[in-house]
Amino acid sequence: MTSDMAENQATRMVTVIQTLTAGLLTLAMALALVFAADRAREQDETLVYQALALRYLEQGDVGEGWDAPRALQVASVLLVADQDGVSLEQLNEDYIRTFTAGHFRMASRAQAELDCLAEAVYYEARSELFEGQVAVAQVVLNRVRDRNFPSTICEVVYQGSERVTGCQFTFTCDGSLDRTPRGRSWRRAQMIAEHVNLGFAPDMTRRSTHYHTVAVDPYWNDSLVRTRLIGTHIFYRWPSRRERAAGIVDRDT
Repeated sequence: MTSDMAENQATRMVTVIQTLTAGLLTLAMALALVFAADRAREQDETLVYQALALRYLEQGDVGEGWDAPRALQVASVLLVADQDGVSLEQLNEDYIRTFTAGHFRMASRAQAELDCLAEAVYYEARSELFEGQVAVAQVVLNRVRDRNFPSTICEVVYQGSERVTGCQFTFTCDGSLDRTPRGRSWRRAQMIAEHVNLGFAPDMTRRSTHYHTVAVDPYWNDSLVRTRLIGTHIFYRWPSRRERAAGIVDRDT
């Protein structure tokens, strides 16, 4: 290789390195700008939420004319729950500043889960007594904890709702959702959803993951163990290995 060829090759290598370096610097600057924009947007969002939190603190509750998101209430509860013995009335302005946009995203998700649970109670059991409504909510949570079902409340409640048949909870695919939940029955369903989700009631269904009304006799109950009759609903759980081997199903345990 001549000196001229070696020099040309070195020059090309330098050019390639310079081009790559410039490209990497450009990419880094673009990513930094995107990150900065996202950070600024989150900071602005946080300031808005902090202002809403201060209004909530000053007002003490949601009045009829107050348009703050309901998630704000949940976020306040979540924040207070992290502080032993601290009530909402004791929060001061400095403490409210610890609220971030993340608190409200978490609260929105928590509220969505509670709403799905309340919908199950409202549409499936609003004519039931308190015990019957609690039992329906507990079946939903039992499914969340069961590996045979999805891992979130909303996914459990709306499982199969995209199909003509196969929805797990009838109200999600029979047109019931066309009627918006409202009134005392809806407020009660929301209260029961919060009550059960916080674990304030023992599982009266005995680990049930299925139920149906006394008016029907679905094919699938032959493979399950009947646990209880509560109101107009019959509840079932999966059989244990011993029960399955012995063919013990469809009986009160």
